[in-house]
Formats: sequence, C-alpha cells, structure tokens
Amino acid sequence: MIGRIMPSLPYAVAVVLVVTSVALAAGNLDKSLAEERFEGTVTRVDSRGGATIKTSEGREYTVQAIGLQVGDKIACGQHGDGRCEKIPEKTK
Repeated sequence: MIGRIMPSLPYAVAVVLVVTSVALAAGNLDKSLAEERFEGTVTRVDSRGGATIKTSEGREYTVQAIGLQVGDKIACGQHGDGRCEKIPEKTK
C-alpha cells in the first residue's frame, strides 16, 4: 500500500504548491496607493497632515498632504509616485 502511494506523493505536493502559488498571485491584484490614480474631494483633515479623500465613485482614500482643507479638489498619482496635488479652481 505504501509502495503505491509514495511514487505519486511528490506529484501531489507539486500540484498543491502550484495551485497555492496561483491563488496567492491572483489575490494580489490590488494596486498600492502609489500606483493608484484618482481625483476626489477632501472630506476630513486631521492635525497630523492626514486627509481623507472621497472620489466620485464613492471610494475613500487616506493620504498625507500638507495645506489641504475640507472641500479642496485634489488629484493623486498623476506622476506615478503617489503624490497628491491640489487641483486649481477655474476662474471665470
């Protein structure tokens, strides 16, 4: 009985490892904040320079940025480095 199982055991372990690797890789598709590109409105600012940004799709992001106020429109990730910049208001 053991003589039959032992030759196929390495194949079973290999299959499990491949399936696990594929499953872990598939679960890691989310972009990091540095890779994300989004525009939104500042909804909260804390005393340590943190700001919560809400996009038009309803997603919320927390970023570190100085000089932001609630209601400011900002764009993040436009340069591929995760920086956020205030969008200048259009004057009439």
